[in-house]
Amino acid sequence: MSIYLEIPDVDKHFPFRSLTCGGDDLTYPHWHKEIEIIYVTKGRLNLGINDTPIRMEQGEFQFINGGDVHYFLASPESERFVIQFDLNLFQEVAALGGNDYPLREIFSEMEFSSSRWPEAAASRIKALIEDIYEEDTQRRDGYAYLIKARMFEMLTVIMREVPKSRIKNLPKFSEDTLSQSRETLERLERIFIYVEQHYQKAITLNEVAAYMGFSPYYFTKLFKKNTGMTFIAFLNEYRLNKAKWILLNEDLPMSAVAEAAGFGSVKTFHHFFKDATGISPLKYHKTIFRNNSARMQEESPSPDLYDREDKTSGG
Repeated sequence: MSIYLEIPDVDKHFPFRSLTCGGDDLTYPHWHKEIEIIYVTKGRLNLGINDTPIRMEQGEFQFINGGDVHYFLASPESERFVIQFDLNLFQEVAALGGNDYPLREIFSEMEFSSSRWPEAAASRIKALIEDIYEEDTQRRDGYAYLIKARMFEMLTVIMREVPKSRIKNLPKFSEDTLSQSRETLERLERIFIYVEQHYQKAITLNEVAAYMGFSPYYFTKLFKKNTGMTFIAFLNEYRLNKAKWILLNEDLPMSAVAEAAGFGSVKTFHHFFKDATGISPLKYHKTIFRNNSARMQEESPSPDLYDREDKTSGG
């Protein structure tokens, strides 16, 4: 396995892009030279940056330095707004000189987590991110100019109001280096792939440890240190996400949902689901699935056509 280099699809004249992501799937360890901002718009988010697990709450945001390896764990019902940009975005002003502080150092030495910023600075950056999100979503005339203006304003707030980190935040990974961090992340990637391929079957900690060639004790320490949760908690949360997706999109008996999501029995599935969400899986399905179905029928311009297609295709 290898940590893959992501090359964001950005215009060289406007090296910026944004996207909205759900939290139901794993994102394997990867890195890119662009700086990334993660803004949690819904729920909680579990991510890892280099060797550090991070738990983010709704409304918080995190900067990820170019070259830092990061990955996302399954985070039930979470959503995040992502901004990626290259430092060339600021090149015309940087070329003017008069700044004794190179841009790369500004972003390398800043405190990356908004949870450790002064409230005023966090509020200003949050407002800028939300404005950028709105502009990039609606794309009205002149949106690119306004986004760039907001990015320059964000840079100014970072320079003036955001504290520097007490730890030197140098990138942990580049194409030319091999480190303990890379070895650890490659191990995590193997574990993620194993879970995706086997979650529908019974999986024990001992089996995964043996697959990785580790003792159960070492495997437990490795996984907890780098994800912030135990392997069993992670596996159950991953299965829960799969069950929610099925409940949202398919009308199946609870026994079939439990089996498809990898729970050993309906009783186990019911207990875990209710403990995690506060409601039974059946009630969740009836409430969410039916509401979604009703909304889709209202938004559909030609429901009769879909009915005919369903009958023709056998269901």
